[in-house]
Amino acid sequence: MARTDAPLLHTMRIIFFNQLVFRIQQLLRFIGNTPHMSFDTARIHSDTPYITMAFSSTTRTSSIDRLTFHISCRGVDWQVSSLAQLCNQLSESFVMSSIEILTINEIRVVSPSTLEDVMDATQWLELFHPFTAIHTLRISQAMVSHVVSALRGLGEESSAEVLPALDSLYLEDYRASGSEQPDIEPFIIARHRCNYPVNIYR
Repeated sequence: MARTDAPLLHTMRIIFFNQLVFRIQQLLRFIGNTPHMSFDTARIHSDTPYITMAFSSTTRTSSIDRLTFHISCRGVDWQVSSLAQLCNQLSESFVMSSIEILTINEIRVVSPSTLEDVMDATQWLELFHPFTAIHTLRISQAMVSHVVSALRGLGEESSAEVLPALDSLYLEDYRASGSEQPDIEPFIIARHRCNYPVNIYR
């Protein structure tokens, strides 16, 4: 695959079934040789039994997803852990370094457990770590509390290491004051102190 050229290829969809380890080096070389495979936007969502990451470009006339990964596995902790592993491998190519906008939509849980019961902050931070060029992070209402809980626990030094280019954080319907939602303020203060300020939009 690494030696194959597909100059007319515009979209690609890849499905992984219950894989514990991802080996995509040859795939990355193939994508790198495909001229239409350029991205600046990523979107994460899930619909059991898949968690999906889709890449697109805001600079093209069509906003269709150019590259889509579906990972088939049950359990949101396994889904996010698998996605983090995939993103770490993608970081070895141009794919992750070009992403400036990341949107996280609802990650659904089909079990009696809540999302807090099966995930901890470390898994979110592992997922965010490869996104070094993101300026804008958009979080859907259903995921705000979970992402805020992970970010607010970062110290001053570590807050600059996670999403270092981030300057705009959109939290859908976020109401920390007087609500049960966790407060994002510790993260904002930590970023300000290390000269990596972030603007919050609700």
